[in-house]
Amino acid sequence: MNKKFLIVWLAAALMLLACDVSSLVSQFVPQQQAEEEQPTDVPPVVVQPTVQPKTPTAAANTGPNPFANALSKAQGATKYRIEFAMLFGATKNGKYAEESFIDFKGEVDGKNTHLTSKGGVLALLAGGGSLEIIEAGGKTYMKGVTLFGATDPKLWYVTDDQSTTSSFTGFAKPDEFKDLTGGANANDFKKVRSEAVDGSACDVYLYDFKSLKNSALVGLLGSAQDKEDFGAIDRADVNVWLCNDGYVHKYTLNYEGHNTKTPAEKAALKMTGHIWDFGNATIVVTAPKDAKPLPK
Repeated sequence: MNKKFLIVWLAAALMLLACDVSSLVSQFVPQQQAEEEQPTDVPPVVVQPTVQPKTPTAAANTGPNPFANALSKAQGATKYRIEFAMLFGATKNGKYAEESFIDFKGEVDGKNTHLTSKGGVLALLAGGGSLEIIEAGGKTYMKGVTLFGATDPKLWYVTDDQSTTSSFTGFAKPDEFKDLTGGANANDFKKVRSEAVDGSACDVYLYDFKSLKNSALVGLLGSAQDKEDFGAIDRADVNVWLCNDGYVHKYTLNYEGHNTKTPAEKAALKMTGHIWDFGNATIVVTAPKDAKPLPK
């Protein structure tokens, strides 16, 4: 794998660490043009429609988002369990491999969040081990932190600085799927099957936008100086599991591409979110006692 490829993925990782990761992901998913247009002060001209009989047809592409009700329910959820994973795929020395970037599981209790990271970049804080994070009362508590021997991974530490973990805990929101579905029209999502998830009957919807030109994705997979590098998109789709309890229980995002000059050099970005156990009163997250100040 050449140096330029390493720089591209390192830059992407730094971007994800430095900003709200979900907003970056939303740039890759095609958004409706109307969302980008700025309102003007000129009032619109209202034309009364002429009523004409029409032959019934399929719903127009401007129809409502099929996940609107699920979004409202998700935004009102206060107790639930969550797991989320993001990984990058890359070709190194002729072999394609995928590496975890974010991987956590936990629960949310109102404004309090408890997550356990199993790998990815947060493992750097834990020396490669498991890292436990609690956000409560405007403070961040961490257990498993090593800081190159400066802390005891068996103890809880507390800090007022939430910048280290805020981008990751943002993925614990039950409405995170909105960034993957908000720009789609009703007919963009196709129901492909039904299956049970978390004991609920769910319809699985597919949004395939492989054929759409997406400059943000091409920019991630290739440099501006050489548009052919990683410019071919092999797969670009979103899957959403909408269940009969009105909630979205699962969603996936898959981007796969390759170098147009060297097709064997492949790259990928994949995300999986799973949310369940909504409204379970037994989910309680509190700040740990006797936490020590995190060394600065």
